[in-house]
Amino acid sequence: MSDQEIPGALRGELAHFFPSEILQLLQLAQATGRLELERPGERAELYVERGRPVFARTSGAAVSTGQILVHRGIITREALQRALAEQSAHPGQRLGALLVAAGAASREEMQSAVNESLRRVIFGLLLWREGTFRFLPGEQVGAEDVKLDLDLDRLILEGLRQADEARAG
Repeated sequence: MSDQEIPGALRGELAHFFPSEILQLLQLAQATGRLELERPGERAELYVERGRPVFARTSGAAVSTGQILVHRGIITREALQRALAEQSAHPGQRLGALLVAAGAASREEMQSAVNESLRRVIFGLLLWREGTFRFLPGEQVGAEDVKLDLDLDRLILEGLRQADEARAG
């Protein structure tokens, strides 16, 4: 079965449906699955469970969890570089797990930084006005990924507020 024939897939153009509208529809439907968004030079995935965003990733520029930890003063740049080197030597290891195991960050600090990183990815997606989207019902985030339970309405309002500030500034 080809990509184009997936039953139940919701798809369209972002010129007609903004990402916030798509997410609100998925929330109303209490949908579980993977929303794929694509535009020239960037591809993103957003997983939802029962209509709530739980994980997101993008191939484009995004603030990493490690950068957030450094910015917050929780870890040093050197600690981040050591953990990234360790991660590249052992593919499949999660950066957060390495930092926690090394005692560089607590589980709570990691969770907060991951939450912030995912929120920033979603804020960026809310601003997309070109490209395509496709929702694949039933697909779930991998066991190795950190899942969050994010409030969609709050995310949309915060994302719009930040966009207004960026335009005004």
